[in-house]
Amino acid sequence: MTSIDAVLQLSMLIFLCCLVNQYRGIKTFTLGNIFTIISYIISFSRTFQLSATLVTAGLFLLLGSSISCIGIAQFTDKKIKLHYFLILHLLFIGIQSCFVIFKDVFLFKTITQSAFQIVVFALSIYYLLSNSHKSFVGAARFMASVIFVLILLLIARIVILIGNPPDNLFAHADINSASLLVIFISKFLMTSGFIMMVCQRLYHDLHRSANTDVLTHLLNRRAMMHQLEIAMNQFYRSDRLFAIILIDVDFFKRVNDVYGHGGGDTVLIHLAQILQTKMRKADLASRWGGEEFLILLPDTMLDQAHELAERLRSYVETNPTPSNIQITISLGIAVIRQHGNSLESLITAADHALYAAKNNGRNLVAIANQR
Repeated sequence: MTSIDAVLQLSMLIFLCCLVNQYRGIKTFTLGNIFTIISYIISFSRTFQLSATLVTAGLFLLLGSSISCIGIAQFTDKKIKLHYFLILHLLFIGIQSCFVIFKDVFLFKTITQSAFQIVVFALSIYYLLSNSHKSFVGAARFMASVIFVLILLLIARIVILIGNPPDNLFAHADINSASLLVIFISKFLMTSGFIMMVCQRLYHDLHRSANTDVLTHLLNRRAMMHQLEIAMNQFYRSDRLFAIILIDVDFFKRVNDVYGHGGGDTVLIHLAQILQTKMRKADLASRWGGEEFLILLPDTMLDQAHELAERLRSYVETNPTPSNIQITISLGIAVIRQHGNSLESLITAADHALYAAKNNGRNLVAIANQR
């Protein structure tokens, strides 16, 4: 039953590899499951002498767990020191060989197997809980919890084996039956947890792609419109004021003509980075279209918006791009209720203010006309 379950899980992972191939670690984790299945087949086939069967199956089981651990590390973008895993497996082979040659006792081999498994599982927990990805933190914690419970069960197994050891793996004993049940459940939950991590990361990346500008990594126009609608709803419900700043790069066509489109892209990226670092935490910036950017400033009055706009204008003027392309920006400010009571009227007011700044000489901040 355990082997059938492992094969079904492997089938799901192979299907996952075919569907999602942009992330490192999925194929490695799947390879680890293949080695685990091989260990089950060797264990129950009894092709070799019993001692050789247990040692070989144990080695493949440890290899499977280690390769799966490496797959988790790759998926979470952790650095892996493979020579540590090599030393671990050489040590395992050496100890197991000594038990076979000098004292072939099932208890010693099983305790050693469990101890080495615990080390690999502990590494897996470390990789899962220390990853910097926030997109699949829930699934990672679930998988780490499953592995932690498995470690506790392995420790309990060692204690029970010392107190009442069976003759061999195939002896009809409660501890052997319980061990197979634990393997069955834990492998299913671990595979489910890994698939959950992949799905959560895929959803997060797709959501980010749909709402983020590819070049600047700011919100795109669609995502900003959604945020503006939220701000409008809050204004209607609780009279929460907000302001918007519409920004345009001055003489952007000249930048493209002189430095090429690569230079134009550099300017847009540079400006986006300035917006991200110089805004307040609550503010949201977006690429509105072409060389235009729009900033949403929640809970902001006109004088606060004007102060921020002037700070941005001055900083851009005095800080050229890393490739020394000097630019300036023009900015138009509009505040809800003061310059419009609807989203359309507010954006139009900010747009008119922006054009006024450009018509008055550029590199200026302009405020929308009162309604």
